[in-house]
Amino acid sequence: MTTETMSKQKALGSTIFASTIGTVVEWYDFILYATAAALIFNHLFFPQFDPTTGIIASFATYTVGFLVRPLGGIVFGWMGDRIGRKPVLMLTLLMMGISTTLIGCLPTYDSIGIWAPILLLALRVVQGLGAGAEYAGAVVMAGEIAGNRRGFFASLPAAAVDVATILAAGVFALFTLLPEEAFMSWGWRVPFLLSGLVLFLGIYIRQKVPESPEFLQVKEERRDAKLPVLEVLRDHPRTMLAAMGANFAPNLSYVFQTFTLAYATSKLGFPREIILIGVMLSSAFGAVMCVVFGALSDRVGRVPIMAMGSAAAAIYSLVYFQLLGAGTPWTAVVLIIIGHAIGARSSFGVQPSFYCDIFPTEVRYSAIAFAREVTGALFVGPLPLLATALVSWYESAWPVAVITALYCLITTVSVLSVEKAQKLDAEARERRGLVEQKA
Repeated sequence: MTTETMSKQKALGSTIFASTIGTVVEWYDFILYATAAALIFNHLFFPQFDPTTGIIASFATYTVGFLVRPLGGIVFGWMGDRIGRKPVLMLTLLMMGISTTLIGCLPTYDSIGIWAPILLLALRVVQGLGAGAEYAGAVVMAGEIAGNRRGFFASLPAAAVDVATILAAGVFALFTLLPEEAFMSWGWRVPFLLSGLVLFLGIYIRQKVPESPEFLQVKEERRDAKLPVLEVLRDHPRTMLAAMGANFAPNLSYVFQTFTLAYATSKLGFPREIILIGVMLSSAFGAVMCVVFGALSDRVGRVPIMAMGSAAAAIYSLVYFQLLGAGTPWTAVVLIIIGHAIGARSSFGVQPSFYCDIFPTEVRYSAIAFAREVTGALFVGPLPLLATALVSWYESAWPVAVITALYCLITTVSVLSVEKAQKLDAEARERRGLVEQKA
């Protein structure tokens, strides 16, 4: 093995490790908030409402994090395409870690009244801004150094999201074993405060990672885009629409995990501890399946796996809530595992390499962040809130099942149309270039 080969392998290993571990740290913060929003924030920060309205208010603060993520994606995506992937990933990690730690220090509504939910909302905004560029950056870093095994290596940050879910749900479940009074008083704070400790680990690891070689080449050749988001919307509009549609099914974990956590405990009366076990087990299987589907996409292609996976998830979604309501708590655990690990992760594990394939290096960070975060803000983030409201209005989960199936089919159609979209975009760029030459 030559020195150059060893150097490349070392750079690959350190970059993948930093992207993956950093994503674990970052998404521990984000998913911890989702877990708390589903289980306790309605009691701590919105006790003036009835239980259902309190959950809706709690999920509303959760949704705000998604609403500001496009702004974070645009601003930090621009920085990532202009300044570099590494410094942006350091900054977003700090934003997420500090805001999450401070949530653990917040007084509750009983202590400071309306200022408690206001401060919670403010910290959630900071968290959302950081999250808006974090995952896209980790995916880009991994995908740009992976070579012909992009599907496998780019799936590792995706798997890291599930690892983070296990940590967040596991730590939270551990503290739910405390007496109710102790948990509601101080026990819920500890998982948030632990974020401050793991933040230092993430910063230490990420500051050692080298910059993306593809980005350095673009900078050297002076091909970097001045306004990446505007350029991708001008030069790749149809591809962007397909990319946005490809983000629906991969995020159905917010139905199979986040919403199910609230629905199964509050509406079906299932024990909180058992459903949390289901979330953790589904994430464990999900992490494995992300890598399996990602590696498989290197052999059979990104589109076939995402298309078949999202179509199958659409069918499963239509019967999911009916089976959930007819079963036992442990049946619910199995249903959550199937929905998340296979239904959602068949798309989510392949999505990183799919995105890296369809966008050029000079706009890749901004394009991926924009595609993910705009759809996240408009359609994915509000999903637990919308689902809770629909169940309250209709006294049934069938509308949620229909919406979930529709989300899956949007992804199926989008990934099947991406090749044609790229071709049409290329033809449009060529025609525009000819017109500009004549002018």
